[in-house]
Amino acid sequence: MLKIDFHTHTFYSDGRESPQEMINYALKIGLNGIAITDHDTSKAHLVFKHKLVIPGQEVTTEFGHVVILCNFPPDPPKRIYELVDYSKENNCIIFPSHPFDIFRKGIGDKIFEYHFNAIEIYNSKAPKSANEKAKKVSIQLNLPGLANSDSHVKYALGSAYNIVNISEFNVDEILDCIRKGKIEPVGIGLTVKAKFEIAKWYILRKLKIEENSRRTMY
Repeated sequence: MLKIDFHTHTFYSDGRESPQEMINYALKIGLNGIAITDHDTSKAHLVFKHKLVIPGQEVTTEFGHVVILCNFPPDPPKRIYELVDYSKENNCIIFPSHPFDIFRKGIGDKIFEYHFNAIEIYNSKAPKSANEKAKKVSIQLNLPGLANSDSHVKYALGSAYNIVNISEFNVDEILDCIRKGKIEPVGIGLTVKAKFEIAKWYILRKLKIEENSRRTMY
């Protein structure tokens, strides 16, 4: 059995660590692999290759965030109906991330209007009520539920993962297990250290953005 996190970020979008640091830490704490799903970019996968990393993106659609996972670095469209078609045509997986988290661009009730392969039912950074609603909807729609860290700092890894009942890491087999619901989501929660590092990164990143904005103005 493999333990895999399907939703993580690196410094190629708004994460703190490099792809290498993320996979190294994931393996250190007992995960067997991760998907790197930076916001609207596959740059991490174009410059970094690792046999235990699934290529993906967290796509900012017109209604909110949707994760796509493929066996190649994807270049997906942002309009949601086109994203659904792109996923089917390229044998990828799509699932709405934190769909009912109103503070973090969840797609909300649009989840009922499009065909997804799974639903993120546990996101370590989402409110409990949002996760509970996502779980109810996954049952209602008969879609597999996934648990992910949505890690933007490496210390959030391990706060959620999915047990995939295969013995070797193979991207196509893993994606097929998601399609068939042969997966068990495990939501654990963030440690105190992870919460501290997330808060610290949020402040540092905000200061960097403000500094860059001032430089642009003058």
